[in-house]
Amino acid sequence: MLIKTTDFQITPSALLFDPEYYIFDFMPEKDLTRFLAVDESNLALAPFVDIRFEPLAQGRFSMSTKELLALEGTHNIQRPETVFIFHHAFVCSTLLARCLNQIDAFFSLKEPWILRRLSDFKRTQGRKIPRNQWRRMFTCYVNLLAKNYHGGRTPVIKVTNVANNLITDVRKYLPTRKILYLYSDLDSFLVSNLKKPHDTQIKMPGLANAFLSDGNFAQRFPHFSDVKKLSFLQVCTLIWLINLYNFQRSTAKFDPAQIRTLKMEDFLADMAGSLHSLSRFFGHKVSPSEIKKMLAPEVTQTDAKHQHVSYGRHTKEAEHVQVLNKYSVEIEKVQRWITPLIEELGVLDYCRNNQLGK
Repeated sequence: MLIKTTDFQITPSALLFDPEYYIFDFMPEKDLTRFLAVDESNLALAPFVDIRFEPLAQGRFSMSTKELLALEGTHNIQRPETVFIFHHAFVCSTLLARCLNQIDAFFSLKEPWILRRLSDFKRTQGRKIPRNQWRRMFTCYVNLLAKNYHGGRTPVIKVTNVANNLITDVRKYLPTRKILYLYSDLDSFLVSNLKKPHDTQIKMPGLANAFLSDGNFAQRFPHFSDVKKLSFLQVCTLIWLINLYNFQRSTAKFDPAQIRTLKMEDFLADMAGSLHSLSRFFGHKVSPSEIKKMLAPEVTQTDAKHQHVSYGRHTKEAEHVQVLNKYSVEIEKVQRWITPLIEELGVLDYCRNNQLGK
């Protein structure tokens, strides 16, 4: 049997299980799902497998979404079980995913575009489609990321921070999948935002509005909902808090054994220990030689997003101190502004109570 796509024919087995065919995007208005034909080594090396990855594809094709859902729903072949890394941005998540990708136990997919598209679709169309239809589409697309990669046994899906609204769906529909949530101190998050260029900074109010729509934070605290009235650092602070709040709310009622948190500062202070604990949480007993591979200088001493550029922990710490000193007054002011609400919601306590290694 061959499946007809927009450009050629392909066997169902190849489409569903061959890493060469990477699920990339969907067009619900046309009932089409898009795939890229890729080299697995390019998937492994790419800092992101989103729209920035598409030019590296060897080919691309589309097929009927209805037909694809039917194919995925009828086979009984067991896929490798994925694990997830969610985060609120600027927490060295790409570095963490790269470290895991250095050993045969794991294969890291960094920010798959299909999950960003599902996230956006959920925000705009989620209340308009039947729950069973959403569940079927969500689980199908996530499962199609779980191929038998030659470079690693367990697929690690590092999700973009914009798609944190999918945490609830992973817990509901894929309850055996393990989730790590990576977060940072507030001052680290603020410093990271202050380091960004203007074209990145002006996107923050839009992100805040998106995150406000994901849960009930705006309903509980309506005086925070008009982000136009907030300063840049207040907007960034709100993004940090809403992400932690939504994470807490999305996971608190599910099996805590499947969810762990890791603070960026703890990861950078003890990378070997963190990677050892995380590997164990993800189902692999790591060896000293594997830790050495994960901590190789070409991994940990280069910029995770621009791998030809030297960049390590000490560079990051020096930049942090420089920015923190320059904006110390503004950062201290915004921390005083938000600290009572942080304590009221208990978001940091929740993260500490679920930290990796417990």
